[in-house]
Amino acid sequence: MTEHPITKKWKEKSKILRSIIHGTVLRNKICKFKFKFNFKPFDHENGDHACMEDDKRPSSVFCKVDLLPSLVRVPSRGLKKIGRAVSMRKYEGVEKDGRSLELNPYLNPTETLEMSESEDVVRIEMHGKNPVNNNNVVVNEWQSCLIGKEATKRNNRQRHIERVPPLLLKGERGARNQAYYQPAVVSLGPYHHNQPELAQAEKYKLITLEEFGLSCNKTMGFLYNKVFQVVDDARKCYIGGSTDGYNDEEFTRMMLRDGCFVLFYIDCISSGNNKILLNNEYLGALGFANVTRDIFLLENQIPFVVLEVLLALNFPEDKGENILNKFFNYLNYGEVMVREEKVLNNKQPLHLLELYRSYFISLAASLGLGSTRSHKWRPRHKESKTAEDYNYVKRNRSFASVMELKAKGIFLKRTQNESSNEDIKFLSHCCYGELELVKRAVSSNTKAIYLNMIAYEMCAHNPNDFRISTYIRVMKSLIVQRDDVKELRNNNIMLHSLGRDEEVVKMYDEIEAPAVNLYMFNQLRREIERHCNSKYKTWAAELITVHFSSPWKTVALFVASAILFTSFLQTYFTINPLPDDSNGDVMKLLRQCVRLKASPQPPPN
Repeated sequence: MTEHPITKKWKEKSKILRSIIHGTVLRNKICKFKFKFNFKPFDHENGDHACMEDDKRPSSVFCKVDLLPSLVRVPSRGLKKIGRAVSMRKYEGVEKDGRSLELNPYLNPTETLEMSESEDVVRIEMHGKNPVNNNNVVVNEWQSCLIGKEATKRNNRQRHIERVPPLLLKGERGARNQAYYQPAVVSLGPYHHNQPELAQAEKYKLITLEEFGLSCNKTMGFLYNKVFQVVDDARKCYIGGSTDGYNDEEFTRMMLRDGCFVLFYIDCISSGNNKILLNNEYLGALGFANVTRDIFLLENQIPFVVLEVLLALNFPEDKGENILNKFFNYLNYGEVMVREEKVLNNKQPLHLLELYRSYFISLAASLGLGSTRSHKWRPRHKESKTAEDYNYVKRNRSFASVMELKAKGIFLKRTQNESSNEDIKFLSHCCYGELELVKRAVSSNTKAIYLNMIAYEMCAHNPNDFRISTYIRVMKSLIVQRDDVKELRNNNIMLHSLGRDEEVVKMYDEIEAPAVNLYMFNQLRREIERHCNSKYKTWAAELITVHFSSPWKTVALFVASAILFTSFLQTYFTINPLPDDSNGDVMKLLRQCVRLKASPQPPPN
């Protein structure tokens, strides 16, 4: 079969096109392409080209973008498609001269369009012939706008303080956890403002506002003017329409009261001055027990730009960051202290929940989850892609629980380097393994904070790396019974104030992580499975866990071994008696050996 001329031409151009389109790709970017054509449209009825008239426009365009010879297909039945093509919409907004088209692709989910965000506009010329009448079809100036107008709008879109995704509230578990997304004591921001059940906290906000002004030695008018300067930026942080009911003055007063309340509460916790919080006539101890969970609710956030202004006024230099550092460490480790990790970096967070999540994952550029280390003498296994890497079911297997790992000779250990808060490491030694975990405090507020961080990750325009969700999924696998929690407590890895260990198991069981990063723990899981599949390591682990778990079991093992050994000797000498005139007494034989050794030896001849 003779190859068509235009097919041959496209194949000749394939190397050039691949070199231009190939490069760093960014998945799931729906791009807008701009094409400029110089051609005569094909007349399907007459089998020939017709003159381009103002009322005649091409109805569709096909563009191949799968890193094979990239094609542009004009609407002619005679042109043969090569390979797959991405279908384009009907043209929109054609210029008067009829030579410019601007189209959006319909993307098949199985054929995701991949384009670089940083590449420049591509300019290519291709020439081919129409198979019907051999008239030239020239495609000039293919200008591929890799990130078009719509994609640019999406990338530059103002991020908002989102509401909880409705899908998280559906089902039995969603209905049970719905209360953990709603404020119980205090409302922050416009989403839950003026709710009657939260009125008591509004009165206490005025007291905290006055205390905040006294601590920074500023008047109320001065604080108001400072917040008013960022009121427009603060409005943009909320979903459209949620702040329409407040004019600038009302909205500024709301931001000022809420911001001072949050910082006053954080300062009291960080400085250990809890009496100011507990001894008041508005909320009391029970109310303030729920303030921590309320200030970390996704729908109960105030823009961090407001907190930043107030922090700079009351806490000069690095004191404001140290206060946040102490407060976050109180949540993570159950103790107020300053650690080496920086809370604030060059990128300003949207709100306090986002800042705490960033601190929880240590602001690491590369995730520490899933790292493994082997004993120094052990040869490294060459990492290579296997069929399991592409198997969703195998790759998404759960981890074994803490007690199951212990039965296989994998013991828990508190990591010495706690700079990476969510770091989980596995060390494989010759006869046992160690799973290193970071110490974590669990309180009555932990469930609400975890659920809202997961909800934050599930929102459309927030970072979708799912680090918190994946961390929770692993902890759910490790903790399935109270003995798992007990083992974590005994190794100083978990500190909880829920009373019973069963409550910790129940808490993790009720937290749903609908989306996780499946590749994050892939290497860690493979290393653990490789260790568990080693028979001699499993046998050694069973010996250690069963017979050497306590001093009494160790003593009992040695006593039993001694009894077994003496029984063996007695049986052996009963079957094989010693050649002696006596009755075969072993002690007599030993005494004879001693006498022979002590007697003088005759001199050699």
